[in-house]
Amino acid sequence: MERIFAQFDWWSAIDVTIISVIIYQLLILLKGTRSAQVLTGIVLITFAFIFSNIVPLTTLNWIMSKFYSSFILIIIILFQDDIRRMLSSMGRRSILTSSDLISSKQLIDEVIQASTRMAESKTGALIVFERNITLQRYIDVGTLLNCRVSREILETIFQTSTPLHDGAVIIQGTKLAAAGCFLPLSRREDLDPKYGTRHRAAIGISHETDALVLIVSEEGGSISIAKDGEIYPRQSPEKLRKMISKYILEDDGQKSSNGGFWSNIFKRGNR
Repeated sequence: MERIFAQFDWWSAIDVTIISVIIYQLLILLKGTRSAQVLTGIVLITFAFIFSNIVPLTTLNWIMSKFYSSFILIIIILFQDDIRRMLSSMGRRSILTSSDLISSKQLIDEVIQASTRMAESKTGALIVFERNITLQRYIDVGTLLNCRVSREILETIFQTSTPLHDGAVIIQGTKLAAAGCFLPLSRREDLDPKYGTRHRAAIGISHETDALVLIVSEEGGSISIAKDGEIYPRQSPEKLRKMISKYILEDDGQKSSNGGFWSNIFKRGNR
């Protein structure tokens, strides 16, 4: 131990600091993605490899050594979406200031007013609230808006005469990030046959991520909520407000609180 500290100089301290910053930034990039869960698995495999070198577990050590010979390639394949997102976001900064954004409570009011009016006119709508797991891949293939959420904008987007009405809108934080976004459809066979594409898309994205999804049915004029791959049909404005507030305002409080570093990095997005 004394020999190790004897070799530790200022350059070693700089070296360790740079590596620590790089690892920290990678963890921040992975925060809120499914890759964070994959990274947890890789860490466990690494510990298994170290353990197999300490104790005479020949077979496990052989399997682990073969695995790590292709480690870099496996990392690139597993994290290709996050690597692409990281590279595309380099140098990109939001031009929105805090004065351009509305509060979460105002956002909820605007969404509920819009959805209630669209339900009355039987105008179909699909509104997705991003929570902890990023929806950037779906935002990128939609029409980018980055604007304030308002009742007028939402109602205009979902008018059948507009080119964006068939897709979903995604709310990221307190801004309307994109419209015309296409979501993964649920393939569950036990769903009620009355559920159409919008409901299946809502179930699909809420199952794949932790997103909260509001659906306005153009057939029945009812409003439903999708969460964790399940549909909660026929929600009244009061119930809508309670449910959306419960998850959206709760998420805002958690993000602003001083939670544990590792619990924030590796927080599971879906249950």
